[in-house]
Amino acid sequence: MKIRLWTSLVLAVTFFVLSVSGLILFFLPYHRTVDAVHSIFGLLFVLAVLPHVYNNCKSLLSYFKRPKALFVIVAGALVLLMAYRDLEPFRSLMDWRSSVKARTSRQVEGHNYQLYDFSEGEAAFITIDFVKGEHFWNPQMAFWIEDTLGNYITTLMVTNSTARGLFYSGRSPDNFREYDGVKQVEQRDIRRVNALPHWSHQRGVKAIDGSYAPHRGAPLVDGITGATPTGSFLFKSAGYEALNQLSVFVVKMEINVAFDQNEFFSEYDYLEDSEYHGGTGLLGQPSLIYSARVYRDDRSRYYLMELLGHGHHSGKNGTLYHDLTKITTAAKIAERVVVGVNF
Repeated sequence: MKIRLWTSLVLAVTFFVLSVSGLILFFLPYHRTVDAVHSIFGLLFVLAVLPHVYNNCKSLLSYFKRPKALFVIVAGALVLLMAYRDLEPFRSLMDWRSSVKARTSRQVEGHNYQLYDFSEGEAAFITIDFVKGEHFWNPQMAFWIEDTLGNYITTLMVTNSTARGLFYSGRSPDNFREYDGVKQVEQRDIRRVNALPHWSHQRGVKAIDGSYAPHRGAPLVDGITGATPTGSFLFKSAGYEALNQLSVFVVKMEINVAFDQNEFFSEYDYLEDSEYHGGTGLLGQPSLIYSARVYRDDRSRYYLMELLGHGHHSGKNGTLYHDLTKITTAAKIAERVVVGVNF
């Protein structure tokens, strides 16, 4: 009797928390804490269901012998298949949810949004709705497009310092937060090849010093460069003829904050790596890479970017490393990034 009592109480509490957190995740912008609560209580709910099934095993078996059980099983399987294949009416429901979440985020933080409008007065082909996380601090970042085989197509936007290959010396872990306001233009500029190594290698243009990061002697064109963001922002792109022949393509983002050291990436790590220590890199966690796969024949207009992995800590190669066990605060630079498309 006590087991039934405890099981019922746990199921009631977990069901309530799952319902509330599920509604929040459905209607409001993604939040890591809410997602964690929902996942943990989902696990507790599954564990609590096990003794409930055991206690009511005979009754449940008798229910499944009734004709109505077949209807429930078939209906459940049909709903699962339709949701998995993104069929109507679930496709429209998810489109509506995405638009509601996007509007909610702009209503809450609209007064703090920066706007990068490269659409040249036309309807934006691609929009990127970026909401900063708690570890956000003047990051270097790039957005670009690849095909499904990983072949680079075009860059949507890259921050100015990376695009020009120009970073001022004098920053340190102790002063970097105040440095931008007091830096002197005559100070020696440095290279920072570890900022966005995956993007730079995918782009495949080697600079005069042998690095794939842009060099100040051959900066990127202004049409794809933007100031380093200071908070959440909305990006609008122009159209791209190269994508007209693709039924599927991938939008990628690489982002990096300087001096975000942790126990795995610090002055005590990678001592044999000269570029990480006093060279063209800056101490800290490596860049993070996110992506969203866009389907031209899909009626969905919004795609949530997912974290794929990280770049090389000192930018020696363009490899995408999927192991994120050593990444800590860097995973909180971005709270949520949504790609919107307009075909």
